Amino acid sequence: MRILIISRSFPSDFHTKVHGAFQRLRMFVDSAKEMAEIDLLFYVSPEFALDVSYVKDIQQSFLEYWNVRLTLFLCPSRKYPAASTQTGKLLNYLRESLGFFNQPGYYEISGQQQVDAFEACLNRSPDAIIVDRLQAMCPLLKSTRMLPPVFLNLDDIDHVALIRTARSKPLWRSRFLLYLRIPMVVWAERQAIRLSRHTFVCSDVDRRYLRQYWRLPNVVTIPNAVTMPTLYPLADEPTLLFIGSYTYWPNIEAAEFLLEHIWPHVQQEMPHAQLIIAGANPERVNGYTSHGTNIEFPGFVEDLEGLYRRSRVVCAPILTGAGTRVKIVEAAAYGKPIVATRIGAEGIELCDGRDILLRDTAASIAEGCLSLLQDKSLSDQLGANARAQAVRCYDRSHVMHRIRSYLAHNDGDAG
Repeated sequence: MRILIISRSFPSDFHTKVHGAFQRLRMFVDSAKEMAEIDLLFYVSPEFALDVSYVKDIQQSFLEYWNVRLTLFLCPSRKYPAASTQTGKLLNYLRESLGFFNQPGYYEISGQQQVDAFEACLNRSPDAIIVDRLQAMCPLLKSTRMLPPVFLNLDDIDHVALIRTARSKPLWRSRFLLYLRIPMVVWAERQAIRLSRHTFVCSDVDRRYLRQYWRLPNVVTIPNAVTMPTLYPLADEPTLLFIGSYTYWPNIEAAEFLLEHIWPHVQQEMPHAQLIIAGANPERVNGYTSHGTNIEFPGFVEDLEGLYRRSRVVCAPILTGAGTRVKIVEAAAYGKPIVATRIGAEGIELCDGRDILLRDTAASIAEGCLSLLQDKSLSDQLGANARAQAVRCYDRSHVMHRIRSYLAHNDGDAG
């Protein structure tokens, strides 16, 4: 059996490209390698020098870091045509509103070169195709070839994320121009889901939304999952942790919200409390160079176990985006008490007040963090409940078994 996997989430650095999108992609790769030979097609930045030696080096890196032997194909994306004048920008927005393949994020892999690269992989006669996110579906939507069974990993519902991004814009004009793009994204999602044998979403919330509200078939839940780590006692020191990759705007926004609006409340009540904002590219966060005392930006941290052992409470004040947050699943697996926004914890099977504290304003988030930092008994109970839910719902080995079941029995709707 041969499975073709298509993605734009290219791990150009195997040390640091370990956040949610890459963890989920690796989970599908690990599931597929147990039952098939793997061809992996990445659409990469046009700046990459795609010579034979580079491709061989990346294949070797997959073997060393992901423990998977595969045949790798790389295709450059095309550059989105940037506009330098206001008139040009308005024309771009008009083109985007009239055509899905004209929109940034999708335009880059919708050209003939990108379709040709996909069809060259089809010539190797894969028995199934796993498509990683809606962007990577563009060549399939434009191809006229007959396709084997397609499985779409729709970890974010793109139009939901776009609506939330538009709502967060302070200027009505920016909101309006983003809203114009939504109908075409909805069209593409519907086309992609109908083309797929199964569409995998991260939560039952997303599954019900697509199946009941949009009446789309064969949508099933494959949650984000983690390998269950060793459980350690909570840290004695009152340390608050936020972790994320700061190439992703919702994480930047959340870190700045934490720094500017939540942390001052916490520090006023607990001057000796510590805040850790961990993750790659912290320089993109406003406040990185001017933060006060008791705040640490360690950057990318390889020793996650050590980081979580230092931290009493995890805070995830996410304000925009879609899908489910691996950072919250991961914190629950480590048995950490968590304070999160409802958007941040959306779709995760953690109950407010029992397994997690859900709060949406800066003052209430700070209050939740303080209650956990000050009350170790409450922290212990909440963390233990979160860990139990993580074991029950988000153990990686169990979720991978479900993925393999869908790939092996793809003759109907099992969701």
